[in-house]
Amino acid sequence: MIAVVALLAFVSIALPLAFAWRLWRLDEPTRLGWLLVLAETAVFVALIMILARWDIAGLWSRLALSGLVGIAGIASAWRHASRPWRLDGLSLWPSYGSRLAALALFGPALIYVVVGLLARHDPRDLTFPLTGGQFVVAQGGSAGILNHHHSHRAQRHALDITAVGPLGFRASGLLPDDPSLYAVFGKSVISPCDGMVKAAVDGLPDLSPPARDKANPAGNHVVLSCGDLEVELAHLRMGSVVVEAGRQIRTRDPIGQVGNSGTSTEPHLHIHAVDAASGMGIQMSFEGVIPARNTQFSE
Repeated sequence: MIAVVALLAFVSIALPLAFAWRLWRLDEPTRLGWLLVLAETAVFVALIMILARWDIAGLWSRLALSGLVGIAGIASAWRHASRPWRLDGLSLWPSYGSRLAALALFGPALIYVVVGLLARHDPRDLTFPLTGGQFVVAQGGSAGILNHHHSHRAQRHALDITAVGPLGFRASGLLPDDPSLYAVFGKSVISPCDGMVKAAVDGLPDLSPPARDKANPAGNHVVLSCGDLEVELAHLRMGSVVVEAGRQIRTRDPIGQVGNSGTSTEPHLHIHAVDAASGMGIQMSFEGVIPARNTQFSE
């Protein structure tokens, strides 16, 4: 597992650096060639910026890499400004076929991801369920590539939320086995809505990442009945749940703390809402913001 996390973090950093270096050194005979390379770079870098887990690779890394690619693009534009658009006798497909093919393949992929990022499905507005930190959505959005819960009927709009420290990383190390080394561990979980506690489970241990308790998928968790919605908050810290079934609850009342119980590979808060009548997953928004991967909240 740690090798996978390390590889993902490396790719998130290395690929934008490689694209920035390519633009910086670019020396095309025509502006058309330069434009195609620029478009290809923009598509790939945009996909990386959207899809990468920047709570792992570092929020500041994302800003720095975007800036480097932008600077390299401006420098290459300056260098190619006086060159002709096309050279006589230059055939478009043999000269630029691979770039056109890359755009034809990955351009629609970018559109698919952006649609999944921005899609609205009659969202229901709730209060953000965490306090006391800077939080990042690790899994979320209306596409499977953004949200690994999306194929599940009840959890198609579920969110996994982590936190980051002052340097923009979710943990001290890539995959530390001590849950307390994750910024989100122990953060206060509050009720996102007015309602009644339908179920409350506590007493399950917080595991050392990446161990999982497959017999208890949600781990320590609370289910709230909020009108026609049922909202579940899962993977809570052992001994932290302060509500019990049947209790009335108000928005922002304390529920517990973030832990690492259940089928959680590392500390995070899982939240999803379903229509109480049909069991169908419902899209959530927090103070009007529809969260997706890498959306940030400061509370």
